[in-house]
Amino acid sequence: MQMLARVPESNASFAEVKTLAMLTRPLRASGRLAYRRPAHLEKITQEPQAESLVVDGDKLTFTEGGNASRTIDLNGEPVIHALVDAVRGTLSGDLAALRRSYAVTMTGTVVNWHLTLTPNDASVARLIVRTTIDGNGTALRLVHTTQANGDEMLMTISDVR
Repeated sequence: MQMLARVPESNASFAEVKTLAMLTRPLRASGRLAYRRPAHLEKITQEPQAESLVVDGDKLTFTEGGNASRTIDLNGEPVIHALVDAVRGTLSGDLAALRRSYAVTMTGTVVNWHLTLTPNDASVARLIVRTTIDGNGTALRLVHTTQANGDEMLMTISDVR
């Protein structure tokens, strides 16, 4: 966490697979991620369609295709806030922020670490069972979220080339 806390910004590409019980096939997406200290996170989806999810402080702005942007206050959306905290709190190396939302377990070494985040809030835990994050050094490599209904999101993160 101390190493992550020293990274001022990072950029990466992602490939995401969402497995939803209501669908016969997984949803796939890819794009880029950007983080800038202290609290700015962007997830820009390029395929299969353009979307942007930008978190700045406690505001999340979502834009899909050419549609108008929608902004929400994360403080009024505990589940979305917890999902943002999982990634942003890890990228920022902010263990205190992670512990506000999750029971945190970390195993492994600096070269190959594994973080397990279990929601503290009962309303969040009714929807999200856990989020696990794998990384090496200051790079996140895998984010896996398991929902209470069995749906899963698996994001593989790679260095920008």
